[in-house]
Amino acid sequence: MKKYLTKKRIICYLFCFILVCTAVLGITYARYRTEVAGAAAASTADVALNSSIDLSSALKKMVPGEKREILFSVTNQKDASVSEVAQEYSVSVTSTGNLPLTYELAEKEAVSNGTSVESPPSVQDLSYVWTGGRLPHGAAAVHTYTLTVSWPAAQAAGSYADEFDRITLTVDAKQVKPKTN
Repeated sequence: MKKYLTKKRIICYLFCFILVCTAVLGITYARYRTEVAGAAAASTADVALNSSIDLSSALKKMVPGEKREILFSVTNQKDASVSEVAQEYSVSVTSTGNLPLTYELAEKEAVSNGTSVESPPSVQDLSYVWTGGRLPHGAAAVHTYTLTVSWPAAQAAGSYADEFDRITLTVDAKQVKPKTN
């Protein structure tokens, strides 16, 4: 006896196929519930800035008993762009030690955003280093300082005549590492 594909039989096969597919898909997709928990680590680009200025020309022809003031600013913005990372910075003054100069660093105006460097400086060889400055992230900040360079009047030996001292002011900024849990 030959079996013919009748209209009724085709509809029946199609119905069975759809029923099997619905059962399989229903079991595999809708019959379970999952809960996902995870943790991720993000890395940021490290920012390190180091800017130096030679102050020798500003202090030329200085004599015993004289004081000179140098005004400078540390900022986290350029034009309209503000840094998106917090930065810690230090200010250092390095000399060759040929002249008996002393250095004082003071805020020109109170810092409203971030923190200013701490006084007194740490003295290492021929460098005075003020640390602890911090510029915030995402908000413009300008920290203005006055560096006072003094030559004590008591240090007036003739051996200092026509002596030259190379003095460098350096601002060293590094990105603050994010706190991790």
